[in-house]
Formats: sequence, C-alpha cells, structure tokens
Amino acid sequence: MSLVTDEILARLERLESIVLPKGGNRVEDIDSPTILDTPQSSNSAQDSDLHLLENIGVREDDLISSLSDDLSFVISSVDSILRSQDDARSTGTFGLHSRRGIIMLPLYETAVILYNYFEDNLSHMCPILNFLTIRSLIKSIYTRISQKQPILPSPAALLLSSFALSAFFHHPIGNIQQVTSIEDATILSKYWSRGALDALEHSRRNTSGTLEDVQALIIMSYVMYHLDGFSARYRHLSSTAISMARDLGLHRLDADQGLPTNQNPNLQVLIDREVKRRVYWHLIASDWTQSTMTGPQEGTYTIHPNHIQVTLPTEYEDGSSPGDDLVTRPTGITFLLARIRLAELSREYTDTIPLDTLKVLRIPYKDIISLDEKIKSFLIELPYFFRSDDESRTRSKALETVYTKIPIMRYCILTAAHTRRCRLHQKFLIRMASNLEYHYSRQACLESARAVIQLYREPRSEADSPLMETARMAMAVHYTHLALVIQVMDLCFNKNEPDYDERKDELFATLQMLQGARSISPLLNCSLDSVTEVLRKHHVYLSMDSVTDTTIQQQLSKEIAYPPGDFETHYAQYGFGFGEGSFTIDPSINEFWQNANQFQMDLDSNNWDSLFSNLESGPL
Repeated sequence: MSLVTDEILARLERLESIVLPKGGNRVEDIDSPTILDTPQSSNSAQDSDLHLLENIGVREDDLISSLSDDLSFVISSVDSILRSQDDARSTGTFGLHSRRGIIMLPLYETAVILYNYFEDNLSHMCPILNFLTIRSLIKSIYTRISQKQPILPSPAALLLSSFALSAFFHHPIGNIQQVTSIEDATILSKYWSRGALDALEHSRRNTSGTLEDVQALIIMSYVMYHLDGFSARYRHLSSTAISMARDLGLHRLDADQGLPTNQNPNLQVLIDREVKRRVYWHLIASDWTQSTMTGPQEGTYTIHPNHIQVTLPTEYEDGSSPGDDLVTRPTGITFLLARIRLAELSREYTDTIPLDTLKVLRIPYKDIISLDEKIKSFLIELPYFFRSDDESRTRSKALETVYTKIPIMRYCILTAAHTRRCRLHQKFLIRMASNLEYHYSRQACLESARAVIQLYREPRSEADSPLMETARMAMAVHYTHLALVIQVMDLCFNKNEPDYDERKDELFATLQMLQGARSISPLLNCSLDSVTEVLRKHHVYLSMDSVTDTTIQQQLSKEIAYPPGDFETHYAQYGFGFGEGSFTIDPSINEFWQNANQFQMDLDSNNWDSLFSNLESGPL
C-alpha cells in the first residue's frame, strides 16, 4: 500500500510543478541532459497523471483481503488423475479437489505434449496466444511448483484451459500412453476444465483480472461449446471475458497511438500489445456474430463499434516484430481477419433487421438486397484459399500440403457466411407466392443451402482424431441441418415451381448423405430419427420408388457404429454436469417435420419462422 501512496504523492508533486507558478531560482546541473518537452508531450504526461488520479481505487487488488482460500497445484501423472476420478465416480465425490483446494496438473512432459497439440491443431481457430510466451510460462509454473512456491491462479487457469481443450481432441492412442480411449480423454478434459474454472473463480474473487484470465475464459468457452453446445454456460464465459477485457482497457488499447512518447518499446512490448489486439478482436467477432443467432442474445451485441479504439491484428512470426511485411498466408490470423469482416456484416444485419417478422416485412426490400450483395462480395473477396470456386480450390491444393488446417478454416468461414445469407432471406422464401419480388430471396436461399451441403460432402482428413471429427460434425450438423430446412421449406411453400421433382430428389440425396454420418453425432441421430419417422408415418417418399427409399434408410441405420445412447452416455455418464439434456429434440421440431412432410400450402408463415429459429438455436 505504501508503494501506491508514494507513487500518488510523486505524481501530485509533478502536477503541482506543472500547474502552480514556480518560485525561486533553480540551479540546473549543466552536465545533465536536457529534455525539451513539446506541448504535445507535456499534455500527454498531464493526461496520464490525471487518469491515474481519477482511477484511484478502481483497480486496486490490495484494499481488501482475499475472498477465498488459496488453491494448491500439484503435479501428477495422467494415470493418477484418472484413478482419482474413478475413485470419485465410485464414491460420488466429484469436485473433491475443489473442496480441498488441490488441482492436479499433468507431468511436465505431458504438459508439453498437450500444449504442442494445441499449438499445432487448435490455435488456428483461436489465435490469441503467443507461443513463445506460453512455452516460457509452462516452464516457469512447473519450476515454481517443483520448488514448493505458490503460483498465481490466472496463468494456471490459462494452462489448464489449453490442457482441457487439447485433451478433448487428442488422439486416444498417442504420445500420452496412459490415454487409451476416448473416455479417458474426455475424463481428463472435464477434470482440467473444472480446475480451470476453479482457478478463474479464485482469480475473480481475489484480483481485478489479468490478460491470462481473458485468454483462459476464451479457451474455456471453446471447451464448453463442444461439451455443452451454445448454452447459457457458454454465453456466460463469453460475456465474462468481454467484461474483464473492458476492465483491462483493451477497448482503448491504441487510443493514444498517435501521441509522441520518449520511450521506444522493445520487441516484447510490441508482441504483448499485438496479442491484446488479437484477444479483443476475437471477442468482438464472437460478440457480433452471435447477435444473429437465435437465443437470449439475438438482436443485441455488447461491444459498440464507436467504443473500439484498437487497430486490427497483424500477421507475424514468433520472434519477429508485429507489422513486418509478410505475405498473406492461411494462418490463424488470416482466419481471424475473415471472421472479423463477417462479424461486421453480422452487426450490420443486427442493426438493420428487426426481430419481429411483421417489422421485417416492412423494411424496403432493397435493403435486404443491399445486405445480400455485401455477403456475396465478402465471399468473392476472401483469400483464394478460403474460396470455394474450382479455380481457387485448385490453386490452394499446393498450400494445403503445408497449411493442413485450410479445409476446416474454409469450411467454418463459408458455412457461417452462407447460413447468414439463408437467414437473411428465409422469411421471404416462404412468402414468394404472395410477392413475386421475393423470387430473388428464394434463389439466394437455395444457392447458399446447396453450397453448405456441398461443403459437407468434402472428404475429411484421415489424420484427425475421433473427437476432432465429432467437433467438425457438431458444426456440420448445425449448418447442414439448416440447409436441409431451407430445402424442405421451399418444397412446402413453392410446390408449383417447375423443378419440383428435381428438388424432391435433391432433398432425398441430402437425407441419404446425413444418414451415413449417424454414428458421429448424437444430435444428428435424434434429428434424422425424427425426420425418417415422420416421413414413414405420413407415407411421404422423396423419390419414385418408395420401397427403395425405405430399404436404403433401413440399411443406412444398420451402419451405426455407436448406438445412439452409447455415444450420448460417452459425454454424460461420468456425472460431470456438462451437456445434460443437450441432445433432446424439441417437440416443435417433430411438429415442424410433421407439417413439412404433409406438404400443406396453407401453413402459417409465422409458425415456420418460429420453427426455423428453434432449429437454428440447437446445440452446435
């Protein structure tokens, strides 16, 4: 506390020397260097001092005592951690480490393997870390634990969150010899997830927050996304990260960039600043994109564009200076910049399109077309390795041998853009019969729906782990199911169009394709079970030979590698409290398919709007 007081007094004296009249003569040391203050630099110093005085007590961590007991971190083998969880499951004492305040980290060698996996396979989707900094952090934390020294909860939470995400996706049989099954990997992921959340809670109750807290919250939101879907817990982690980033002043990181300074920042300072830019723009992109998704947050976002004083992130190699002239490559930052651009369109969508359907229909249709043109321009202006046209795909083949994550980045960007386009036009698609002007919306919807389905058909990498394939399928099911909904809606409401039979065959082909992936996604299992049951119940066949259709569907159902209950139990049987109820089909979806397959032309358009939203808000 005395250090804070001394600093305040020193700054007060400096302010007095600037503001108050100077009395007496001062003898200057002629040998000392003279620094000539320009008006701009003097004003900058005064602003800095005033800012300090105005914010006294706003971010002081030592004014009150700790609000929770300290956490203890120990190093244990993976086998020991798994045994402890087996014991906890048998005795019903999950979360015991929280009550004792003890969190087990893996052995150093295992920690390196897990982080390397994160760096090589996951960081491109979440480019918010500096690799050299994290490697140094791992060494520092493990050294301090080995020396029986305390470690701060924030960096511990960051490591635990990266371990949790890596464990979730790690090959069951790999360099970590003790992990021999998907179940073991999931147990470890959930254990370290709880540890990360405990460390974050401890930090929240005892500190004002750090950059490591924000990074850990972002990574944990990814873990929760895959364990729990687009749930309230996921949204809470995201909103907490935004709130803490604001407290850290990340929104005004470059506010004083144009002011002169007497200091030349070293390379590490520049890199740290660049990491903060990446973190904040990642939060911005997620915030704006989620404003167009069905859920409590639909139609609103937290970060206002006028309040952002942060320059866009730039590409650089670890150890090089941010801003170096590097050729655009398909890296995590390229992906982040594409996400940011799409997020800007999502924000414009939220600002333009009301939630109420009647209000949407009152918007000048030219505004819808204008937004559509911007989405199409976005797709055209993407780097060639993210585009889907044949010429671009041919050019990117050579790059994909080195940058192996191009396909998944391309898939995420393109499907997100095309589903936003479907959502933009969906309300007009089902009203084309009443207004021929909406014919363009029908064409746009079908075009983007077909693009999403075509992206789904692309081959997967044989090197991916089963859970990596599961995660990809979670995204694919969401986006492809929405595309499937567009096809069904078009059949129901635009039955008199000349290509009706072709569209029926197209829908059947999509259903047949999705049947082949039942073994991977429990959500897909539930959805297709509902679809095929309603089709069978109402004797609706999408091709000429009904017997063939039924035979194919029954044959595809026999190819399921995991019974639906087994795969769902894989995530829930350990009692960790994640994902419970995530795979339950909403009754309205059954009603949706029931109506859809009766091919009624007099359905209530507003009900279809609501049902479309229910489908869109399902677990991702």
